[in-house]
Amino acid sequence: MKEDKKYIKLCFKLAAISRGYVSPNPLVGAVIVKKNRIIGIGYFRRYGDKHAEIRAIEDAGDDVKDSTLYVNLEPHSYYSNNPPCTDAIIKSGIKRVVISNIDPNPKVNGNGIKILRENNIEVEVGVLEKEGEKLNEFYFHYIRTGKPFVILKFAQTLDGFIADLNYNSKWISSESSRKFVQKLRSYVDAIAVGSKTILKDNPYLTVRNFYKPKQPLKVIFDEELETIKYMDKLNVFKEGKIIIFTKSNENYHFQNVEIIKINSIEEALIELGKRKIISLLVEGGSKLLSGFFENQLFNKIYAFISPKVFGKGLNPFENTKGSFEEKIDLYKIKRIENDILAIYYKKC
Repeated sequence: MKEDKKYIKLCFKLAAISRGYVSPNPLVGAVIVKKNRIIGIGYFRRYGDKHAEIRAIEDAGDDVKDSTLYVNLEPHSYYSNNPPCTDAIIKSGIKRVVISNIDPNPKVNGNGIKILRENNIEVEVGVLEKEGEKLNEFYFHYIRTGKPFVILKFAQTLDGFIADLNYNSKWISSESSRKFVQKLRSYVDAIAVGSKTILKDNPYLTVRNFYKPKQPLKVIFDEELETIKYMDKLNVFKEGKIIIFTKSNENYHFQNVEIIKINSIEEALIELGKRKIISLLVEGGSKLLSGFFENQLFNKIYAFISPKVFGKGLNPFENTKGSFEEKIDLYKIKRIENDILAIYYKKC
């Protein structure tokens, strides 16, 4: 139904307000409609807060009986930080529920729908399903794989370089593109770079100019623990929690720094998943980007293309073999100031 799609789209907009606030939970928005009039809205605001359906029911007040609830994700049906939303929906007298996506969490996974139907509530599922899955791509990937959704991000010159031959890479992209990256950082749970990036650029790896309840976890891939030698001079160690993935057998203990020995990038993703990190932004450089790309350990790419020209330099994927077209699909192109942002997804 046309009306169903309209209200589910509104659920998407409400849910998206909380990007970066709800992890490891999903983004959820809810709308209650009665006699073609919206009587209640709600969205899940942050981890541990009231669920979207509860807020919408409270917003609707006494008028909620015999109404239709629209929600982008199946109402949860078990006790967690909150009681089951299905109980509140049944008690409220709502007569119809329209859902975009079934929740893949094994604790739900159709059980919420089953409970509602057993209590004589009409349930429709799958309205704008693909759009709903894209909204919650971090959550869906994490629940299904136990590993974070991985975004590769880089800025390159018009002639295809992310740094010059001296590894200088700062400010290839425009100021507006850099602001966009800060926004992107505010959405994710963790930011990853290699040791060369830390030693050359001395970044903070923090979110600036956008509010986030807590800063992303900082992840450093450092095979020989080179960054440890310069801890007192490196900005990345000044604040926040850090995980260093290494192949070294050396043992160190520092406050807010966890050192984990791994043999592969996939092992690192498994370790992050164990810590409920559902999204990871990989910001390079070339060796690290190539490692993720070549091993198909990524889900999405943000490529910022600047009009600048280096002539010679480092490619984003120096060690990659085979055709790029076999590995990625172009999703969207967007202009940001004088730059072009190309967004890709890994081929399924």
